[in-house]
Amino acid sequence: MNTSVMKKVALGLGMAVMAMSLAGADVSPPPRMDAAVDKMLRDMSASLAGAKAMTFEVHSMREAVLDSGQKVEYASNQKVAVRRPDGAMVTVTGDNQDFQFVYDGKTATMLNLSLACFGQTAAPANLDDTMDMLATKYGMVLPLADIVFSDPYKSLTGQLRSGQDLGVGFVFETKCRHLAFRQEGVDWQIWLEDGTNLPRKMVITDKETPAQLKYTAYFAKWDLNATLPAETFLFKPPANAKRVEFTVPPATRPAGAQQ
Repeated sequence: MNTSVMKKVALGLGMAVMAMSLAGADVSPPPRMDAAVDKMLRDMSASLAGAKAMTFEVHSMREAVLDSGQKVEYASNQKVAVRRPDGAMVTVTGDNQDFQFVYDGKTATMLNLSLACFGQTAAPANLDDTMDMLATKYGMVLPLADIVFSDPYKSLTGQLRSGQDLGVGFVFETKCRHLAFRQEGVDWQIWLEDGTNLPRKMVITDKETPAQLKYTAYFAKWDLNATLPAETFLFKPPANAKRVEFTVPPATRPAGAQQ
C-alpha cells in the first residue's frame, strides 16, 4: 500500500477507478510482523488473486475538513466487477459522486452520470498495467486498488513497517480478525472474516494531514466465482451523453469543504 496513493485517498479524492500503487523500487526494511499475521494476509491475498472473476460491494466514508475547521464525512456506494486479467467495471453513487468506470482490455472509459458526459483512453491489455497507467498519467486513485491487483499481498506489504494482530473484532454481526499495520505516512487496519478470511472492513489514516483524515470501507456481497458475461465490460454511452476529454471525474461538494 503506497504512501503517496493513500495520501491522496485520505485527502478525499476517493475516485472509484482502478489505480496503481506507486511503490516503485522497495527500499523498506522487512516489516515487524509475526508469522500468524503474515499468514492471514497471505491467505486473504491468495483467495483474491485466485479469483478469475469476482464481484463485491463497498460502502465507504471519507473525511474532509470544512473552512470552519469542522471535520465531516462523505459517503459513497461502490459496485465492483473484476475479470482477470482484462476487465473491470465500477459503479459509484455517493454524496458527491455519480459515475462509472469501465475497462475492457483495450479501452478505459469514465462516465460522469451527473454531467452526462464520458471520456475514453487507450489502455494496456491487462488490469495491473492499466491501473499503473491511470495512476501515473491521470492521477486516478482507488483506495481499495491493492486488493484487486494480481498479487494483493505484494501490493499491500511493499512499504510496511509493522503489523499486529489485535484479536477478535466485529463488523456489525460478523466475527472477524482485526489486524493493524503501519508504514511511513499511513496507518491502516483490516478486518478479515472468520472462516472466509475475506475483508469486511478497512480503515486508512493519513498521518501526514493535520486532521489525520480517514477513509473507511465496509465490504459486502463477495463472490469469488462470479459469472460475468462479456457485455459487463462493454461500454455503451447513454443517448444523451457527450464525449469529452478523459480525465478524473470532478467531485461536487458543498462550498467551504476542503479535501
